[in-house]
Amino acid sequence: MKKTLLTATLLLPAFFGFAQFQKGNKVLGFGLGFSTYKGENQNNNTSPVNKNQSFNFSTELGFATKENALHGFFAGAGYGENKSESNQPIYNLSKNQNQSLNVGYFTRRYKSLGKGFYVFGDLRGGYNYSENKNVNVNSTIRLENTQKTHTVNISAFPGIAYKWSNRFLLEVRTGDLISLGYNRSINTNSSNNEKFVGNNFSFNSSLGLGFLQNIGIGARWIIGQNKKS
Repeated sequence: MKKTLLTATLLLPAFFGFAQFQKGNKVLGFGLGFSTYKGENQNNNTSPVNKNQSFNFSTELGFATKENALHGFFAGAGYGENKSESNQPIYNLSKNQNQSLNVGYFTRRYKSLGKGFYVFGDLRGGYNYSENKNVNVNSTIRLENTQKTHTVNISAFPGIAYKWSNRFLLEVRTGDLISLGYNRSINTNSSNNEKFVGNNFSFNSSLGLGFLQNIGIGARWIIGQNKKS
C-alpha cells in the first residue's frame, strides 16, 4: 500500500505537469480564404452578368513568457466585391465593395487537465477599420455611397487545447464570455454631398444559450520547441 502511494505521489506531478510551452517559444496561427463567382444567361443578352469575389487573411503570433502563458499580436485583412452589369436595353451597373483591416493584442493562460489537454482563457483588445462602397451607374446618372467604420473592441473567451505534438497545438474556443465595443461610422453620399456620423457603444455576453453557438476550431504551430515536454 505504501509503495502504491509513493508511486502515485511520484507520477502525479509528471501527469499534471505536462509543459505547454518552453519560455521563448513562438506560437503561430493563420487563416486564408478566397472565392470567385461569375454567372450569366448565355441565351438572353438582356440579362445582367453577376460577378462576386472575396479574399480574407488572418494571422496570430504569440510569445511564451511562461510554460502556460502566451502574449502576442493578431492582424487580419479582407476584401470583397459584388458586381452586376448589363448593356441591354441601356447600360446599368450596380457594384458593392467592402474592405477591412484589424490589428490587436492578446494574452492567454493555460491550465493543464492532464495527458496533453488544457483549458485556457483568452483576453484581447483590438482595432478594426472597415469601408463599404455602393456604386450605381446608368446612362444618365452615377450614385455613390461610402461608409467608413472605426471600431475598438475588448473581449474574453475560454477554450480547450490539445498538444498533438511538440510542434502542433489543436484548439477549440467558444463564444465570447464578454465583449465591449465602440464604433464610429461616417456615411458619405455623393449625390448631395451629405455626411452622416454615428457613434455606437455595445456590450455583449454569451453566458446564456448563445454561449455554444459560436465555436471556433483551429491549429497552431509551435516554433522553437527543441526539448521534449
